[in-house]
Amino acid sequence: MENNYSLVSQQSEMIQKIERLGGKYDSNFDLPIDDQLFICELLAAAEQQEGAERTNGHVKWSGNGSYKRSVNFELTESKLKVINELKTFTYLTPPIKISQLLESFFAGYDTNEEHWLYISQNFNPRAINRVINYIVKVYLNKTTSIQNPAAYFTYLIKKRKKRRSI
Repeated sequence: MENNYSLVSQQSEMIQKIERLGGKYDSNFDLPIDDQLFICELLAAAEQQEGAERTNGHVKWSGNGSYKRSVNFELTESKLKVINELKTFTYLTPPIKISQLLESFFAGYDTNEEHWLYISQNFNPRAINRVINYIVKVYLNKTTSIQNPAAYFTYLIKKRKKRRSI
């Protein structure tokens, strides 16, 4: 009798844990309670990991707590050349050229492959220039510190209109 009570107690604890994880226990389902709990735990972990990746846009951000030397955003001569060259581009400029310049501008920051190509394909050079000019203005005025300019750029550019197809 006492053994049966502990089994019911364990099952009720598992059901409560399933519900806390956002799942719903179904007694008519073919899987036992412990398998349903295992699936709910896996789904919760996957959603948590996906949510962490989603908040960063398409820019990688190390959150594992390991030490990584920070790269401070500085306006070097090469970055100023990139800004000047971007100003000469029009909507007819091939996106691959724009993406190469963006990669060199944000060199030193971890980004996913093809991220800058995606940005240059979906946003025109004028919008890109405006966002870069805003980041430079914030840097020069020192109103806020920008930890990761590449992620900040992606965050700002996504608020703008996308490129029209020709």
